[in-house]
Amino acid sequence: MDRGNHAHARALDDTPYEEVARRYRTLVEQLPLIIYVDALDAASSNIFTSRQIEPILGYTVEEWANDATLFVRALHPEDRDRVLAAHARTHRTHEPLSVEYRLIARDGRIVWIQDEGVVVFDGERPLYLQGYLLDITREREAQIQLRQMALYDPLTGLANRAFFHEQLQHAVARRHEPPNETALLFVDLNDFKNVNDRWGHDVGDSVLAALGARIQESIRAGDAAARLGGDEFAIVLAAGVEPAEAVATAERLLELISEPIELGRVQLTVSASVGIALGSDAEMLLKEADAAMYRAKGQRDVGYAFFDAVLDSSAVQRSRRIAELREAVERGEFALHYQPVVDLEAHAVTGYEALIRWQHPTEGQLGPLEFIPLAEETGLIVPLGLWVLVEACERGAALRSEHGREVQMAVNVSARQLQHPDFIAHVIRALDRSGFPAEQLTLELTESVLASGEHVERELAALKEMGIMLALDDFGTGYASLSYLQRFPVDIVKIDRSFTAAIETPNDDLVLLKGIIDLGKALGLNLVAEGIETSEQHSVVRSLGCQGAQGFFFGRPAPIASPRLSDIVAPR
Repeated sequence: MDRGNHAHARALDDTPYEEVARRYRTLVEQLPLIIYVDALDAASSNIFTSRQIEPILGYTVEEWANDATLFVRALHPEDRDRVLAAHARTHRTHEPLSVEYRLIARDGRIVWIQDEGVVVFDGERPLYLQGYLLDITREREAQIQLRQMALYDPLTGLANRAFFHEQLQHAVARRHEPPNETALLFVDLNDFKNVNDRWGHDVGDSVLAALGARIQESIRAGDAAARLGGDEFAIVLAAGVEPAEAVATAERLLELISEPIELGRVQLTVSASVGIALGSDAEMLLKEADAAMYRAKGQRDVGYAFFDAVLDSSAVQRSRRIAELREAVERGEFALHYQPVVDLEAHAVTGYEALIRWQHPTEGQLGPLEFIPLAEETGLIVPLGLWVLVEACERGAALRSEHGREVQMAVNVSARQLQHPDFIAHVIRALDRSGFPAEQLTLELTESVLASGEHVERELAALKEMGIMLALDDFGTGYASLSYLQRFPVDIVKIDRSFTAAIETPNDDLVLLKGIIDLGKALGLNLVAEGIETSEQHSVVRSLGCQGAQGFFFGRPAPIASPRLSDIVAPR
């Protein structure tokens, strides 16, 4: 140490402790970062925080020190678990802390933080964690901007060609298990040059930007979309898919693209052609999807084409089936069959489940599995579902009048129906038109319907206020059934036929069946065992205390509700 430093050291030694502390505090508060000292307790209680916290995060020193949960609440939800784990690890091991994360300021701003800290010791005894929070928001935003410029198309925000090649390579590399083919959709706008020629490139760019947003909207989480250049786009479906899934994506995409685009006083409508290729070689996928796109331009009535001729043929068949289904809805080619639901204690038919059939003009009677999925995808399930509701309610009212007693009529409801803004109005219309009491209508829902969105709770609450009964169908086949029984106002649980089918086989499913029945009874639910086909199945479910049953043993679905309500089902 030189003489000047010796003199400075003596001056500090002669300075009162309070003055040294004041100078240190002044220095700390001038630094462009937040200095903190936290206790090594479970709550990481704050001992000291410098006043820079207020200009950086908007919180006062007093708020930060006195509210033990404020730091946790200010952590960005996506970073919270990682940051708390890092702090806990430092508390436990006394290793230095170094972690980068986001904090939410008082005014809602996202502030990127570099958190560096060390455990201070008194000999071997750890005292506290001392560190600093450095605001690195500008640096991170600059990095994000650079990444955006390097990887994304500035006009649409979609991946650019180079980044898309990388995403496609990764998607192909991840496909190890069946179905192990990756699907690529190549999209080209039809006659887009006319838009630029007539309205100018500024309008053309606005159209491309709007379509980029629609394309991003049309894909699933995990899929990737890109603008390859000009009016060409591409989508890679990351998960292994069947041809029908690729077609569904293409149809959804074509529908979104064809919707009018409002640009001030100008309204434009464009169309596109989509080429679909499936494979496991990234370079070949791009070439094949491009070739398929040109084939699609030759059949604009469909809008898409597969590279593979066999798959292309199946896609055409699917389009033909959709066209037939649309015509069937318009012509009313459907009928309802009714399967009885039995009260096992009273040995009597108490109601029916309405089951739809398609009376196809050339193929004969088709079951719901052969057309309901297509009706769901195309939205035809909405008018079809309304017809089922009206028809079933009218039949229920007729049976009630004929026999002079209550009859419960069950109707299956899909997710697409429940999501429709007029669904409640459709139910009211069916009840009003038929005069059928709301209390005698049961709507059957599957777990997938209950999981289709937050709006479900509101819709079901409105239906319950009307007095309508709600049934959870196929219970026991999904992992979330128990949570649904607590969350939704379910009245009836229909036990999936897989449990009753196992009654006559040597396995442990009977224990599960008994558990489901006991659980339902404990929750005060009405239980109906589905798929009862034999006398033994009937006897077992009745002995286990199940109140209701349904299946071929009591009656097959038929155009006229049979057996009649007046018939008694004797125990066998």
